[in-house]
Amino acid sequence: MNSRKKTNSFSIVNLLRNPWLLLFSFFIGAIIGLFQPAFATIIAPLGRLYLLLLKMCVLPILISAITTSIARLMTKKGAGVYIKRILIVFPAMQVALSIFAVILAHITRAGNNLNSKTLESLGVLVNKSGIDLEISISGPIPIEEEPPALSEFIFNLVPDNIFDALSEGDTLKVLFFSIVFGIFVGIQEKKSHKPASILDVFENTYQAFNKLIFSLTLLLPFALCSLIAYQVAKTGLNVVLAMISFVVTGLIAFLLIYLINTPIIWWRSRNSPLYVLSSIKEPTILALATSNALVCLPSSISALSDSLKFNRETTDLIVPLTITIGRFGQIVYFALASEFVVQLYDRDLGLGGALIIVAGSILAGMASSGATGIVTLTMLGIVLQPLGLPLEAVLVLFIAIDPIMDPFRTMCNVHTGMAATALIADRDTDEKSAIAKDWVAS
Repeated sequence: MNSRKKTNSFSIVNLLRNPWLLLFSFFIGAIIGLFQPAFATIIAPLGRLYLLLLKMCVLPILISAITTSIARLMTKKGAGVYIKRILIVFPAMQVALSIFAVILAHITRAGNNLNSKTLESLGVLVNKSGIDLEISISGPIPIEEEPPALSEFIFNLVPDNIFDALSEGDTLKVLFFSIVFGIFVGIQEKKSHKPASILDVFENTYQAFNKLIFSLTLLLPFALCSLIAYQVAKTGLNVVLAMISFVVTGLIAFLLIYLINTPIIWWRSRNSPLYVLSSIKEPTILALATSNALVCLPSSISALSDSLKFNRETTDLIVPLTITIGRFGQIVYFALASEFVVQLYDRDLGLGGALIIVAGSILAGMASSGATGIVTLTMLGIVLQPLGLPLEAVLVLFIAIDPIMDPFRTMCNVHTGMAATALIADRDTDEKSAIAKDWVAS
């Protein structure tokens, strides 16, 4: 009897998390918005409440995930060599991917496809919206005489009072604090021999909010229907349909990155291209099928260590870090999305604005550590806020296309993480060869 209840419960959970149900919810919401705008207004609070619940989880997940990941890295025995490599490879790949995404988005100009009527409707939605996300800017866009300065953006990273930053929901300052705090917690944990660990508190906090997020995802079909219905009732379908060009741009970006990463893994593993493609096939399929990078961890580690013969201890250390801190797929997505919003509002930010998008996308990607799905999208405000652009009006649009983009964003995260690990890790055959040479020489 209990097993039957568990099976039925598991079936309901799978149904509510099914991408096809989300697609169905999208179409139902669009129909309600078009033909029953009054009803769309009635159910709008459901979507707003869902966004507020997501916002509630952002800072606890950010602090616990970032602090734990960095502290665990600092406590790893013999990790000093790999920390140096990580400090070179991770930033280099993050900057390269962010610049690549900004250039591609600038070339494709996906955000210039909206007509003046649609833009006017979108502006009205911004002004009338009642959703108050602390990480975004509510109301009309302020007019700036000069582009935002990159130096001001950097100085604003450092919190003068972390409790003020927490109370105000200033994600950038909380992120900076979490990184610094994680480093020194790791140093202290390495020196301490006490069984009780502050890291256990952070890990339990992360697990608790992870379960809360999982529960919230079960309500996503209903919330998505509410959000789309209200959006369509206010602006029509033109805005939503305009996202098609952004989806195409995103898919092109992720495909090109996959084609660039594969030769890196091939070069470092010294295997044939076909063997490399066969080895990384399983984590790639898993990423596309589950949209969950954590699920792909065992498969990615096995592909790198068992099939491609990278050192197992190193892959065990680096691969989880690429997912929790590297966040390569999210960085690409945030850079593309930020450029899209800039083009949407026809803003000329200049070189300073482009640099803020590059740097902000990296920080937003890192800030999304531990977050999945819709929660990830709220981090886009980290990039848009310094630019004086509103997240609120376009957040629903990105939520609407997320069932399409999330699998490819996850694939980019997992596959680029494998490429980064290949650049950092040594192969077992190389280590054995080096040991043999040392033995002969002695």
